[in-house]
Amino acid sequence: MSRDETAKSHDEVVYLAAGVADVVLGGARSVLRRLPGLGEVRRELRARGELAWGRTAPVSESHMEVLARRAGERGAPRVSDAGE
Repeated sequence: MSRDETAKSHDEVVYLAAGVADVVLGGARSVLRRLPGLGEVRRELRARGELAWGRTAPVSESHMEVLARRAGERGAPRVSDAGE
């Protein structure tokens, strides 16, 4: 594939993505016009987003718990043993 063909295929991907974004935004504008108020829409979308994130996002451990576990695995010296 020549450089011109690569550029053309790249342009096509960009144009397709822009077209999809335009369709999605057009649909979003249509939906927003029918809903009561932007403040309510924002709250509703945020609540839905938090629920969706909670269902799909991996649960991560607390940073401090990870550090404490690593220190315990290393066998870190105790404070009373350090002075000897």
